[in-house]
Amino acid sequence: MREVVLYVEDHPVNVLLMQTVFELRPELDLVVAIDGSSAMATTAHLKPSLLLLDLRLPDCHGTELLERMRRVPGWAEIPAVAVTAEAEFMPAGTSFCDVWHKPLRVPTLLARLDRMIAPRAAHRDSSASSIARPSPGFTRTTFAT
Repeated sequence: MREVVLYVEDHPVNVLLMQTVFELRPELDLVVAIDGSSAMATTAHLKPSLLLLDLRLPDCHGTELLERMRRVPGWAEIPAVAVTAEAEFMPAGTSFCDVWHKPLRVPTLLARLDRMIAPRAAHRDSSASSIARPSPGFTRTTFAT
């Protein structure tokens, strides 16, 4: 069973970097949303294994988006990482479990990604088959609209 990661990022260069990183992890599917509205739209048909959220989105702040996502049934337990250029940002007081500061270094990003995904994959049981997967038509990297 493939793991799905939702990446919410509006900057095309950052999206391109993440797509390149995910090419090195072909067992993972990357779904990209470019703003909070399109990210929220995915909650109706997707339950990713990991959320990667930029903080400065065109229509909201990433912490606000995460609070809204946490209210969606089944989304409260999904690990979420702030991916940000805000050097001072600390996850205390939020439901982010980690912060990955930009500029991202590929070897560090791969190691962190592996640490976030591997434990979940190792502890999956047969009940995980009920988790929603991308609908037909999604590809390895999908842009949510």
